[in-house]
Formats: sequence, C-alpha cells, structure tokens
Amino acid sequence: MAEERKLPHQESITFVDWSVANEIVRSEDTNICYIKEGVLIPRLSPKVSAKVIQSFSIKLTSTEEGYVATSHLCNIYELERTKGEAVRSYLYSLIDELIWLQKHEETLSKPLREELNRIKTYIRIV
Repeated sequence: MAEERKLPHQESITFVDWSVANEIVRSEDTNICYIKEGVLIPRLSPKVSAKVIQSFSIKLTSTEEGYVATSHLCNIYELERTKGEAVRSYLYSLIDELIWLQKHEETLSKPLREELNRIKTYIRIV
C-alpha cells in the first residue's frame, strides 16, 4: 500500500515504503534526489529487494508530461507525472536492470558489462 510523506520544505512524495522516503534527501532548487547508503528498496514484483551500498543521486527534469528521472548509473530513465513517482519508478527500473544484467552477464557486450559493474558499485540484491 502506497503512503504519502511530506518532507520538510518539499512537495508530497508517494512511496511504497516509509523507509525509502526517509532515505531520500531532495534539493528542490536543483531537482536532485540523493539516495543514501544503507537504504533498502523493496520491490513487490518481482519480490526482491535491493540495498544501496554507496549513495548516489537521481536527476529530475521537468517536461510537459511530468518529470524524467535519470542518473549516471545506467542508460535508463523514467517519465512520471510527479517527482516522487519518477524517483520510485527509476529505483524499481534500476533493480530490474540489475537483475536482467546479472542474469545475462556471460553474454553481455563490453559496454553492458561496464554498466553492470557500475550499478553493482551502488546497489546489490539482498
């Protein structure tokens, strides 16, 4: 069940889990979300969780359709109506990307192996 949490001086952000919301620090002026080391990101489908082992940031860019979330970790992005939805979708997609890359690690091209290693520097499946 999704819950809504209002961070100090921030708009409401909806997350599946309070602990994820507690670990996100957002700079409103620059549209950057910082994901802290140690946060556990639960994923309901597939039922798996990932742990942040090194802090990283997610950049949010405003568009006519909503917000696009990106980061330096990999070449994925998520477009959602709100900043909170974009961050949540990005984190879930990052987990999905890690799972897929690990599953196909033996057959990955060099750029995809580099992407896998970069993601594994920041998150791991637990």
